[in-house]
Amino acid sequence: MLFRKPHIEDLKTLNAISIKSKQYWGYPMAWVEKWKNELTLDDHKLKEQNILLVEVDSKVIGFCSIVEKPENYEILHLWILPDHIGKGIGKKLLSESINSFTYDTRPIIVEADPNAEPFYRSQGFITFEKIESFPPGRFLPVMKRDPKERGK
Repeated sequence: MLFRKPHIEDLKTLNAISIKSKQYWGYPMAWVEKWKNELTLDDHKLKEQNILLVEVDSKVIGFCSIVEKPENYEILHLWILPDHIGKGIGKKLLSESINSFTYDTRPIIVEADPNAEPFYRSQGFITFEKIESFPPGRFLPVMKRDPKERGK
């Protein structure tokens, strides 16, 4: 398993991973299309976000993106190809990303997919808010991790 920062040439692969990973949860394609802008990285986002990707056998299989804000850090993306979900790679990628891109005691926030809430909870995050998403009536858990948990 290799962790590295992405290159511009990786964008197409990363965007395919985010779509495939979102589809893993059985969402209708019409919903995934509606979310496509949020799921997609471009060269600007590649420069402004702290992104770490993971390779297994020289194949990119996932990535995590964290942005630094004045009051906190925010995880914007954490995607793993469906064939690799449930094998501990997401936990290692999240830990490596947090250790690489957070530098102080500001909390780490994530607006999680409802299906990912148990994963983040297992990594020390707690849900403190829910925000409405698409479609109406669907809510995203907003989760936070105590900064003392940084090295988990």
